[in-house]
Order: sequence, then C-alpha cells, then structure tokens
Amino acid sequence: MAAIREKPSEIHLNLSACNSFEDMKRELERRLTWTQDCSWGSRISITAKTGKLTLKQTQEIKTFLAERGLRLHDLLVKNEPYEEEENDFFENFSHYEETALICRHLRSGNKFFTNGNVVILGDINPGAEIIAGGNILVMGSLRGMVHAGASGDEKAIIVAYRLIPTQLRIADHITRPPDGEVVVVDSPEMARIRSGKVCIEKLKI
Repeated sequence: MAAIREKPSEIHLNLSACNSFEDMKRELERRLTWTQDCSWGSRISITAKTGKLTLKQTQEIKTFLAERGLRLHDLLVKNEPYEEEENDFFENFSHYEETALICRHLRSGNKFFTNGNVVILGDINPGAEIIAGGNILVMGSLRGMVHAGASGDEKAIIVAYRLIPTQLRIADHITRPPDGEVVVVDSPEMARIRSGKVCIEKLKI
C-alpha cells in the first residue's frame, strides 16, 4: 500500500509594517518562530513594503527559508501601505457590552476572568493569568498567560505594548514562544487568528 504524503502547508506572512529590508528579515525570523504548523516543506508567501527588492535580497530570503526547510512561494512587494491588510480587523471587530478595567500590575498567582473585554493599565507578569470572553488590551508588558475569545470567539484579539507571553490563547488556538528563545519587542503588537492559527503582527493604526 502506497504511503500517503501530507500536503505541505501554505503560510502567508504580512510584513508590510517593516520599513527596511533589515527590519523585514528580523521580523520574518521572529514570525517563523511563532507561527504554528510551519513544518518542513511548507510554502511561504510574503507581503512586504520595503520598496523594490534586488535579486540579491530576494535570493537572501530564499536561502534563509531553505535553511529552515521552507520554500518561498510568492513575494509581493508594495510601495504604498497595505491599508486593507493592516486595518481590516476593525471591520470584523467583535463588540462586547462589558469591559473590565484593571489599574495595577498582575503578579504571579493573580488570575482574572471576565465575560467581555479587559483592559489592563499595567503589566501581566509571568505566572499571572487573564481569561476573557472578548478582547484583551494590555497597556504594558504581557509576560504571563492570556486567553481571549474564551467563549469561542475567533475574532477576538490580544494587544499589548510589549507582547512577550508565556502562552497565548484565542478561542481554541494556542501558541507559545519556543523554549529558551529570547524575544526583544520594541513596539506594540497584536495577536489574532489568521488562516486557523495565531499570528503575531506589529500594531499599526
């Protein structure tokens, strides 16, 4: 009986918030460590806004992916901001009547649950936990565990000034940073569901 080969996954990465080729490379490496289902042989499509890429730069991206067992499927470079991709989450944004406001840091062992949205004016430290039926906004560093859309809302989002969680959950989807990985974040970021998996992207409004 012939072996059944699993079809390689196809992953699209929007890097249009990057303003230079070097920023694009750094963000590409970070996204690939976060993206789930990025198995050997996966095909990667990239949308970028870095101006016209040279052949050398394009080949550099291909080599970078090939070293990780990945293949560049498509590279779309835009010279103008990709507004539809960056802002389309506002059109499908889930709204909740209830929004909880927490004006303090959450330390290890602290847990908080709400059926609606939650806004934290402070940090979520490792060992702290937030579960929300709606969206989660952290006006500080998110280093603990958060679960947005806990009632099954895949449109829920997680936004933080510094997104460095021990674990992220949106509806039934889970992601976490690789063990031993040191992540440096220097701008606000957003987590949301794209194509059935949690994606992390820079927040640009």
